[in-house]
Amino acid sequence: HVRCSCRASAERQQLARQQLARQLHVRCSFRAKKGGTMASKAFEKQLKAAAKAGGKRGVELEGARDMGGLDFFCTTIEEADGSLELLVAAQDAMNEEPDETAEERRGGAAPIGKMIFSAGKDALAICCDVPEAQLEKVNCKDWLEAVCKAVDGTVVMARDMRGWAIAFADSSKNRFSIKMKDDALATAFGYLREKGAIPELDDGSDSDDFILGDDDLGDM
Repeated sequence: HVRCSCRASAERQQLARQQLARQLHVRCSFRAKKGGTMASKAFEKQLKAAAKAGGKRGVELEGARDMGGLDFFCTTIEEADGSLELLVAAQDAMNEEPDETAEERRGGAAPIGKMIFSAGKDALAICCDVPEAQLEKVNCKDWLEAVCKAVDGTVVMARDMRGWAIAFADSSKNRFSIKMKDDALATAFGYLREKGAIPELDDGSDSDDFILGDDDLGDM
């Protein structure tokens, strides 16, 4: 039984790495061949859209932290469409140092602990950041592993301050990305409350205070 479980876990890890490798191959092929293919151009367009959305979300996270005094959030990026590489591009854009001279301010979320989700048709992509100043409360690797356990996800890369993971949808097992995202969010919040990183809900707080998604931010 132990050997079978280990083999299944290894197979999931391999699938996750293969998917990421395929995505990286498309991106690298586009850059290596001038003009690229239609598929490469389409992916490059998605990459730019995800990065743009991430940069905007970074500013919004920064503002929410300044207003509410919170150090940790969960957020979503629909533009990544369940692609881990696209979500990593959004994550990088969130953490960029803002250019104060730019017409539109972007980034600024590097000092904020966050877990970022993107649900697509085939998978739920997850990225995580924990700044050094918050490591006494939360370790990114442990946080990510706890969430992956809840949704049968696979950790692709995990360090103390940064991590990536993916959970594959499987309709034959009633595993759908949107439902997995809900379960992952619940687990992410539970972990933060357990570590004392966010207030307990019985003190008047609401879990929505820590969720910044496309619908929530439209009302801010």
